[in-house]
Amino acid sequence: MPFPPDEAKLVSIFVQSVLYGVYARLFFETVSVIVRRPSSRPFRRSSIAICFLLFIIATTHVSVNFTRIIKAFIIHRDEPGGPAAFFNELSEFTQMFGSTLYVAQTLLGDALALLRCYLVWEHKLYIIAFPLVLLAGSIATGIGILYYFDKVVPQADIFVTQLSHWITAFFSTTFVTNVICTALVAYRLYLLNRGRPGFRQRKLAPVLVLMVESGAYYSLTLLLLLILYNVDSWFQYVVLDAVSPIVGIVFTTIILRIASGLSTEEGETQLLPGDTAGGIGLDRMPSRERNSNDMHKDSGIEDAV
Repeated sequence: MPFPPDEAKLVSIFVQSVLYGVYARLFFETVSVIVRRPSSRPFRRSSIAICFLLFIIATTHVSVNFTRIIKAFIIHRDEPGGPAAFFNELSEFTQMFGSTLYVAQTLLGDALALLRCYLVWEHKLYIIAFPLVLLAGSIATGIGILYYFDKVVPQADIFVTQLSHWITAFFSTTFVTNVICTALVAYRLYLLNRGRPGFRQRKLAPVLVLMVESGAYYSLTLLLLLILYNVDSWFQYVVLDAVSPIVGIVFTTIILRIASGLSTEEGETQLLPGDTAGGIGLDRMPSRERNSNDMHKDSGIEDAV
C-alpha cells in the first residue's frame, strides 16, 4: 500500500515532536549545567552560542511544520488535490522556509562534526581537509536545492528529475562528510581511551560512548534518508523532519558531557558520571597540558601548569 505525502507529513510531525521534546529536555539540562559551573572552570562561549543556535533552528523548524499541517488539512483541505497537493507546492513560502531551516541545520551539523574532528585530532588541519571540501560541496548543493524549488513546474513532487540530482548530491555529500568525521573521531577517541580500566573491562559501554561522542547516530540517520529518497519513498519526509532535532540531540549531548566533566574537547572520556577510572578530572586541563605536566613531574621540575 503506497504511503502518500499527506500521511507522511502527519507521521513526520508526530516523530519530530517526540524528538523535539527529548531535545528540549536535553537542551535545558545542558544550559543548567553550564550556568552552574564554577567560575574556576569556564566554558567556551562559542559552545554556548552553538547550543542556542541549534535549539532556535530546531524550534523554528517544528513550528513551521505545524503551520504547514494546519494550512494543508484545514485551510487548503477543500482545494483540488487536497492536502497532498499542498505539500507538493515546492515554491510555497512555508515549504521554502522549512527547507531553508533544514539545509541550515544540516550544514551546521556537518560543520560541528568537522569541528569535533579538528579538536580531537589536536588542531591538525590536514585531517579535515577532504571533509572540508565536501562541506563546501554540501553548501553549493544546498543552495541549488533551494534555488530549484522555486523553478520547478507547479505541482511537481520532490522526486522530479530537475530536483533529484541536487537533492541526491546534497544527501550524499553530507552523509560522506559525517561518515568520515565519525570514523576519525571514533578512532581518535579509541586511541585516547583504550588504556583506561573502564574501557578495557566493559564490553558494551565503550561502544555506546564512542557512538554518542562521534555522532554516529546522525550518520545513520543521513544514510536512511539517502536510501529512502532514492527509492522514491514518501517516508523520507519522516526522516528528513527528524534530522533537525537529531542534530541538536547529538551535539548537545556532546556539549553536555564536556560541560559535566565527563569528556574533554580533545576526546578523553569517562564512561559514566561515577566512573573514576584513571582518577582524573577530565575537564580541568587539555590532554596536551596534562601530558606536559606529567613529563615535568617525571623530570623533577615543579612548574605551575
